[in-house]
Amino acid sequence: MLRAHQTKFLLVIVFLLIAAGCSPNRASQVGQTPTQPNTSSSTPIATLPSLSADKKAQCFTPVDFQAFAFTSDNNHILIRSSNGVRIFNLITLQQESYLQAPQDIITAALSPDGELLAWSLEDNSIQLLRLSDHEVLQTMTGHTDMVTKLRFSPTQDLLVSASHDFTVRFWDLQGNELRSLQAGQVLGIGISPGGSTLATVPSDGPVTLWNVDTLEKVRELGGSGGYDTSDPAFSPDGQFLAADLVSGLYLWRIADAEVIWDGTVNSMTAAFSPDGRFLAYVDISADNKIVLASPDGSQIIDTVGGEQGPTWDLFFSPNSQLLASGGVEVQILDMSDGSVRYVGKETCP
Repeated sequence: MLRAHQTKFLLVIVFLLIAAGCSPNRASQVGQTPTQPNTSSSTPIATLPSLSADKKAQCFTPVDFQAFAFTSDNNHILIRSSNGVRIFNLITLQQESYLQAPQDIITAALSPDGELLAWSLEDNSIQLLRLSDHEVLQTMTGHTDMVTKLRFSPTQDLLVSASHDFTVRFWDLQGNELRSLQAGQVLGIGISPGGSTLATVPSDGPVTLWNVDTLEKVRELGGSGGYDTSDPAFSPDGQFLAADLVSGLYLWRIADAEVIWDGTVNSMTAAFSPDGRFLAYVDISADNKIVLASPDGSQIIDTVGGEQGPTWDLFFSPNSQLLASGGVEVQILDMSDGSVRYVGKETCP
């Protein structure tokens, strides 16, 4: 059942697709570098080899295409459907297990160690499950409207939830609510590598940093609001923050809040590789190609992949060797050469 917020999200996608063809201030060429300071990067630049022409992607057939995480062994991918989470084995290309939800799922997240799964349900509750045996460990209640985002802290001691009830709530892994942040309608959340800072993307207003322990506002970075798929992403070293907003992709240096990119790229998702080598984003204006940049945004390294429609999720495997994109299909890229290794479709040839 589509709710008003979900309907709004679909309308935003249509708007962005139209805007991609007519907006004069967005990057429209594959590999074109967005507006940014002319600074050199101390980050080592990795160059991908040319795409191998004879490589053919292996196909699998998930029921849905909302992929959101790799397991800790890098060989399985989690795909959310409306009423459960499916785990696909990328070696056998078969569904290995299925976690049935008691109600429709709104969103889901996997803990950094790959042992715990959290999902939010249609009744606004959150459940915490053990992935190995599918046991429900905790059920958390308190939100009064749809919970749209869930994030585990990298330190593995917290689960953070954002809801359309205008609160961001912090839970321990025993199911206790520790504190609640009143931050307006927050549509996207991200947690710094050390677990001390929360980044929020509001529906209207600047991306903001908060102290996780005290809930004090640390800094307003900028931007002017996001949508239901917006997410802020911290670089692994904690130096940079990327966020896909309604006006485009933004990138900041956190130490001095310096804006590196200011919405010149039309993208609905961005992710940093865990090994710190890449910032990946999808350029809607360039046929949904995945662009690999240096983490500080100073250099475009390569352009790979590309789906047939909108892409609103990017995430790397824990070992940084695979990059998955989710949208109208699931594509999984091999980061050693930029080729599409796996593709999830309704039917395989």
